[in-house]
Amino acid sequence: MNLASLINKAKQKAPPTESSDKKFLSRKELEAQRQAAYHAEQEAAEKARQNKLTRKRKAEEEETAREEARREKQRKFAEESRRMRREETEEEECRRRKRLGLPDLPPKKANGEEDGTPIPEDEDIADEELLGKLRALEEPVMLFGETHKQRLKRYKKRVGADSLKATMTDGPIPTTLQLVPEKDMKVELTLPKDKNGREFLFRQLASYFTMVLQEWETTLSRRTVEVKNSYPGKQAYSAMVQARENLRPLFKKMEQYDLPDSILEPVVEIVHAAQERRYVDANDGYLRLSIGKAAWPIGVTMESYFTYPPEEESPVNHDIHFRAGIAPDGSDTFTPRALIYDLKGAFGSMKKVNALYEPEEDVNIDRSSVWPSKPIVQRSAPIQPSSYQTHLDAGLDPPQLTTSTVRYWSDYSRVFYHPRSLTQLSEFEVNDGLMPFEKWHVGMELFEKLERDVDLVDRDLRPFAEECDGMQSIQIFTGVDDAWGGWASGWLERLRDEYGKLSIWTWGLGDQGGNTTTPRERRLQQIENSAHSLHILAEQSSVYIPIPNVPIRTPSYLSLSCTSPWYVGALQAVALESMTISSRLRSALGGRGTLQDIEATFNSTGKRRVAKLELSVADPDVLSEQASAQIAQAEKAGSITSRQTSEADEQLTSFDIDAFTIDYKIGASRPTKREHVFGRVEAARGDWNVIEDRDPHDRFGDGPALQRFAAPLLFPLLDSFPASLFNIGTGEGRKIAVRSGLTTSTAVADQVRAVEQIVRRMHMVGIDERETICNGLQTMAEEYDEGWDSGSDSDEDD
Repeated sequence: MNLASLINKAKQKAPPTESSDKKFLSRKELEAQRQAAYHAEQEAAEKARQNKLTRKRKAEEEETAREEARREKQRKFAEESRRMRREETEEEECRRRKRLGLPDLPPKKANGEEDGTPIPEDEDIADEELLGKLRALEEPVMLFGETHKQRLKRYKKRVGADSLKATMTDGPIPTTLQLVPEKDMKVELTLPKDKNGREFLFRQLASYFTMVLQEWETTLSRRTVEVKNSYPGKQAYSAMVQARENLRPLFKKMEQYDLPDSILEPVVEIVHAAQERRYVDANDGYLRLSIGKAAWPIGVTMESYFTYPPEEESPVNHDIHFRAGIAPDGSDTFTPRALIYDLKGAFGSMKKVNALYEPEEDVNIDRSSVWPSKPIVQRSAPIQPSSYQTHLDAGLDPPQLTTSTVRYWSDYSRVFYHPRSLTQLSEFEVNDGLMPFEKWHVGMELFEKLERDVDLVDRDLRPFAEECDGMQSIQIFTGVDDAWGGWASGWLERLRDEYGKLSIWTWGLGDQGGNTTTPRERRLQQIENSAHSLHILAEQSSVYIPIPNVPIRTPSYLSLSCTSPWYVGALQAVALESMTISSRLRSALGGRGTLQDIEATFNSTGKRRVAKLELSVADPDVLSEQASAQIAQAEKAGSITSRQTSEADEQLTSFDIDAFTIDYKIGASRPTKREHVFGRVEAARGDWNVIEDRDPHDRFGDGPALQRFAAPLLFPLLDSFPASLFNIGTGEGRKIAVRSGLTTSTAVADQVRAVEQIVRRMHMVGIDERETICNGLQTMAEEYDEGWDSGSDSDEDD
């Protein structure tokens, strides 16, 4: 059988096709067959996809139904568990009360049922309207877990009205008191005794204060745009706003008819005098109301400066370092313009909210509706106040302080601080051995961490700065030989960004490696921290004054316990307060010198920012006798010869206590040249032999730039000072004469170079960091050699 026969048999067995009768197919027919086959294939695929989606959707719906059933079952189970626990707790409480013989608990209200009587329909307020009224009163519109009835009660208590039908006025301070016409605002000095008379008096006072505020605001609004945008214009508007805010607590008390006669009588006296245009008498009445006639415990040294009418006005302007405020009860306060940072536990028994700012009782809200579980409160053992503080609080004469009774700086503090003044750094605890606050970088890192979370200047400093009419300077008191140096360095860099041209004085405190009783490793760490602080603080500050805890030169009349921060702080307070007292004197009395004036004298080039602090202390009676003898001798001679204004260095005043120089006694010390003085500012308190100073702006005069300030006030030693610190005179007067001075001289360069030499040999500091610090200290020291370098100890220069 051949191949042709096999092909014919295969053709005969094949089934016939539609085109079997055709020998050839056209292209159109082939395309139609291809399209038909494609459509059939697509319809089959779509049908299969739809069937798959239907099955998937049905499975998801079934899974959702099963999940919802599980959730419902879990919810019911949790609700049943809570009910059983609640019943068990109630049964346990009932058994406990029955065992103790206590009465049974009252039956609980049903869900949604509120305690108390229902609110009358005529006194109810729609929730939206109630929220608007609370917002107008600057009250929280809604508290967490607060119901409509509780919110209504809070509003009723705020407006102080027995009926919610009372309306609020549209004045500067919205009040529910009905204002009276201007012809009825005249008040009488005698207080009414009956209830209706007192209520009418409150309406008169509210009407008068509203009228004054409206006239004040209207007058300010009539100013031109240039005046409004000027600095005095903004200050005037700020004063009006502050006065309006300070009057709100008084309006609140008058709305509640809860103003005691001790406050109401002086207020009526002030308003009566103002209505008769006796504004001096009104101001005297305000002073008696705000300060009283008894001295407040407001400062270690400032307390003795305060005078009260009819006493003669004090030469010290108290508004420079103190600020007036309003306590929550509406009374006036007078607190320091201070911002204090300290570690956890370092404040001792001092509370952030003191007796002047006791918090008011808030509205009692049913806490069970806010949080069902019983809170667990853990309280640390409070630090008991010292006997000195308890006697001050009781108004008794405090006992004598000793080093054994002084534990914290708050034990001898006589100041009431504003709550904003005290800030605790809870990240570190005082005297903590695990996380000591000792290294400079720790303080810098802590500042940077807190600064990332919140703007410290806006939160802490700006509220005090905006209250000042014109800041002459910012003073910073900080330790520089531990982590506080890094903290202060971070703060100072931030202040320079905010207040670029403001004068900033920094007082650097601490051992700074000068205490030889400290272990060597600890002293080296202190020197490293001090070098970091000196490099940053001296560059960013307008004036930087380092003050070691242990003076290198002390007189025989000084009994200083170097291990007691109380003694060290007392000596430093004498020097600091006396040196800067001229900046707080009243301009009208003469002798006033701002911190900028002091700075311009000893830092004429603007680059010698590090100054040397020295002081002398004497008995004022002995000085008076010496001054009288010198005047009598001069009169006997026929004339009084004054010193020449061109003074040589050796003619300058010598001081008893050197509060600047540190003898490190680590490594060999280089021989120093004779000290040359560039500029000096002296402050004298008492009958010191103060001679006329030369003009500090005279660039062609001989000798250093010299300026002296004399204050009529002696330094008072209050009972918070160590009794044995100064052995001068009889000690009965408790006042001393102080003479202090700030000097820029070549001694500063010697001290800076001594620190630089020690740091250069340290291995605890990295190479790059060590080079940066040493180069900065070298540049700083060279500023005190510029223009004078004799090269010998003699006075003759080649």
